[in-house]
Amino acid sequence: MTQTTGYTTLEASVYASKGLADCTVLVVDDERSSCLVVTTILSDMVQCEFLHDPARVIGFCEQLPPDLIILDINMPGINGIELCQQLKQHRTTSACPVMFITGEGNAETQNMCWQAGASDYVRKPVIASTLVHRVKNILQSKLRLDLLTELTFKDQLTALYNRYYLFTEIPTQLKRLSRERKSLGVIMIDIDYFKGFNDRYGHVVGDKCLFDVAQTLKEQLPGPHDSIVRFGGEEFSVFLPDTTPEKCRNIGQSMVDAVANLSIDNEASPLAKVTISAGYVISPPSNTPGLEQLLSEADLYLYEAKLAGKARIHGSSEQQNRPC
Repeated sequence: MTQTTGYTTLEASVYASKGLADCTVLVVDDERSSCLVVTTILSDMVQCEFLHDPARVIGFCEQLPPDLIILDINMPGINGIELCQQLKQHRTTSACPVMFITGEGNAETQNMCWQAGASDYVRKPVIASTLVHRVKNILQSKLRLDLLTELTFKDQLTALYNRYYLFTEIPTQLKRLSRERKSLGVIMIDIDYFKGFNDRYGHVVGDKCLFDVAQTLKEQLPGPHDSIVRFGGEEFSVFLPDTTPEKCRNIGQSMVDAVANLSIDNEASPLAKVTISAGYVISPPSNTPGLEQLLSEADLYLYEAKLAGKARIHGSSEQQNRPC
């Protein structure tokens, strides 16, 4: 087995600022020559991707969320204005800034761009220095906002979401899923015998253990919209939108197994290593209960797992007796 040692301050690694060179700009234009011009101008400053088919943009963004989307207005199938409106209504891309590059320069067209949610507007033919300056300004503003959001919603020790995120963002997600008649899987997790771990090895090593466990749990999340929150102390809550009881249980079991496989020594545990227990519940697609009720029910199943011997998962899809 291994023992967690040598804890260092985590803020530098957790909140290391993302630079312009790490940003991705998606250029969407049906004219290949226009795409080439824009990507050539920007490629020394940012990472560039391009699409010629506007119908593929949202699907692309779900797989690789960009930091900026540059659109032409006149495109076949769907024009840039309509696409921008769709992007601003989609949960994956609603916060992503959009810039238009177009040969149309009249006031009416510009107003349509602003009303669609554009962050900027550049006319063709493109002047390289102007484009670089405008893109740089947009991305720097986004990076500052992203960092502020990170500091607001993230736990500084584990780099997971914090309770403020839990009670600010998850209820909104729950309402949206209820409208769409989709379920939400909730898993409550607790590190077994963690008080004894801290007493035996000290709080510095305990903090390092929390970080390692948190990152291991996060690695088990399969979807881009799944999230994990440090609920408090050594407790975590996991949220899996649009899932099934079987998938929820399998993800929870993978977390239990992954933490056990870390083989972190814990002499306070009968298993002699760090383990977790978990309880899960699935919200019904209709008549969805509130967040606090879901957390409470998942916590009851977590309690069952603890009573049954720890290092396991219990949940709402299993035939088990609730604790009195």
